Amino acid sequence: MKRQVWADDEVMTSVNAQFIPVAIDVDDPDNAAVLARYNVGGAPVTIITDSQGNALRWRAGGIGKSEFLELLRAPNPSAATDL
Repeated sequence: MKRQVWADDEVMTSVNAQFIPVAIDVDDPDNAAVLARYNVGGAPVTIITDSQGNALRWRAGGIGKSEFLELLRAPNPSAATDL
C-alpha cells in the first residue's frame, strides 16, 4: 500500500485535504493500547476516525487505490442519525 496507494498523487491530495494520516507500528509494544482500542490484530488496517478518535470506517488487509479512495469518500455513518 505504501508504494501503490499512499504514493499516488490523487490519494495524497485527498488525504491531505481532509485527514490527518497516522501510521502506527503494530510491532512496537508502546502502541499496545491503541491497537487494543481499535481491536487491531495485524497490519495493514486502515481506520477512519472522527476528531475524538471514534472509528467511523475501516478495512482490514491491503486495499488498492480505488477501494482506498472509496473508503475516504464514504459518508460518515453517524451523519444519518444526526439529522
